Amino acid sequence: MQFGAHVSAAGGPQNAPERGREIGCDCIQIFTRNQRQWQVKPISDEEAAAFRANRSEQGIGAVMSHASYLINLGTTDGDKFARSYAAFEQELIRCHTLGVELLNFHPGAHVGEGEAVGIRQIAHALNDVARAHPDKADVLLVLENVAGQGTTLGRSFEQLAAIMEQLEQPERFGVCIDTAHAFAAGYAIHTEAGWDATWEAFDAALGLDRLAGIHLNDSKVPFDSRKDRHALLGRGEIGRGAFERMVTDPRTRDVPMFLETPAGPAGWAQEIQWLRSVAAGEDAPLPEIEDAGVNL
Repeated sequence: MQFGAHVSAAGGPQNAPERGREIGCDCIQIFTRNQRQWQVKPISDEEAAAFRANRSEQGIGAVMSHASYLINLGTTDGDKFARSYAAFEQELIRCHTLGVELLNFHPGAHVGEGEAVGIRQIAHALNDVARAHPDKADVLLVLENVAGQGTTLGRSFEQLAAIMEQLEQPERFGVCIDTAHAFAAGYAIHTEAGWDATWEAFDAALGLDRLAGIHLNDSKVPFDSRKDRHALLGRGEIGRGAFERMVTDPRTRDVPMFLETPAGPAGWAQEIQWLRSVAAGEDAPLPEIEDAGVNL
């Protein structure tokens, strides 16, 4: 089992593995760039070599990069699409350079053009980038489910499947499930029956073999609210039961799990310890930590 968190890459991505190991991570998620800016400097050969060496030295397993929130592959606006496509392409190149095997991204938003148009536009972009970079198939492109705010696409497993069905090289793509997003989108993972129904629906629409990663987050907002607000594990509207099931259910327990809760590094260390205890069959109390206001 691999438990981790989204750790800082400040000062260069080569610094992230040690920061992850310091808080007990088996796996890590990072930004390979400033995700609030369009223009970023390339990764140097020295940074890439140092990242690979440090990852090996620290014994970090899976590494997932989270693409910039600025990217919208679902838009039909020519200038905005071109900028988003170029940024996404650079995300892929950066992952390949670093040896990061998972590139997670939000599919996009149709911005009023309609679901079918947005899905077609996203698939068009993903097909283009896959065709343009046949040598970068070592990076799995991972679509993340969303809470369903506004015109964002990927709220339902069926929407994700509709994108997948239009891909020319589906073997180069996977899915990451964010627990807070799923709950806000109407998947009742907070109940035992809803938990089973959720994974049965995922398997029917996408296949469990598509599940490449899990973002572990509780929710500050109610069920089916269509809002994205992360909470500490077990302290939000989802509750501890879903996370206990996550680390014991054979369908999910062996998938790399990345914390994005507002706990901050010190809190993540305690949440990771709690997850390990529960996975080992212990009736461990939730960690006594405070919301550090971290927003991911």
